[in-house]
Amino acid sequence: MTEALTIPTIFGGKEIRIIERYGNTWMPCKDLGLALGLDRTTLYRHIQRNRDFFGDSAIPGDILSHDEGDYWVNEIGLYSLLSRISTGKVLPEAKAAIIRFRQDVPGLLQMYRKKEIAPVQPDPRELDEVISDDLREAAQIAELTGTDPKLMQAAALRRHKNGMYDACAEVLERAALSVRHGEPGWYNPSGLVELCDDPTLTPERLNKWLENYREDGEWRPFQYREGRLWRLTRRGMEHGREYPYNLGNGHSEPRISWRASVLYACGLKRDLASDQVMLPQKSQY
Repeated sequence: MTEALTIPTIFGGKEIRIIERYGNTWMPCKDLGLALGLDRTTLYRHIQRNRDFFGDSAIPGDILSHDEGDYWVNEIGLYSLLSRISTGKVLPEAKAAIIRFRQDVPGLLQMYRKKEIAPVQPDPRELDEVISDDLREAAQIAELTGTDPKLMQAAALRRHKNGMYDACAEVLERAALSVRHGEPGWYNPSGLVELCDDPTLTPERLNKWLENYREDGEWRPFQYREGRLWRLTRRGMEHGREYPYNLGNGHSEPRISWRASVLYACGLKRDLASDQVMLPQKSQY
């Protein structure tokens, strides 16, 4: 089972969020530390210092939730933490909580899996506030980075792993990409070919030209291959941009759109000098 959202449940009178994902039950170190009467960063710092020991039993929070600065542990990671915490260096209240956790948590986890105890569902109003904050933050990041706000907000919605939000994200992505494909002044390779008066030029030949372009004997490409995908070089970024193309299956991949200026930069088109005049076209008859 994969829960769509981080949900709170009650362990020994303490609220600890739980997510079921990748076949495991995950809990944030911050919640565990507070429930044990420890500083909220104590368990995080312990895992950070012993990262190799915990391995896959602890993963960064940004994979599961919004706690980017925290680690989440599965059941094995939890037991490892409980076994490594010294009760001799903590307050009596924390010592009692640690001992109680060691005794009670395994049974509570089993009851939770068997649905004998139900998680407390989050207040929808709190969730709405989280979504609203995420969308505002995504729009601000888009403004700072010069990216499409719709795509950034779609990414923010997808982080919640909720079917309805995924559907909304897909609508946003389609809206952004439809504008981007038809945006004046930006072209895919086929569009660039149409700007060139060369019947032998094809999108495939254009891509190869941009990949292998040389200037003064030096290789100065505008794009390069990454597997089957084209990616921009630093020089290519002066004339193009990458955007996530929706594949229609919940996934996307980077694509490139170009300014017409790349045709002049790579020599496929050139401006007339001020003292040049355009020669009349030859008659076909």
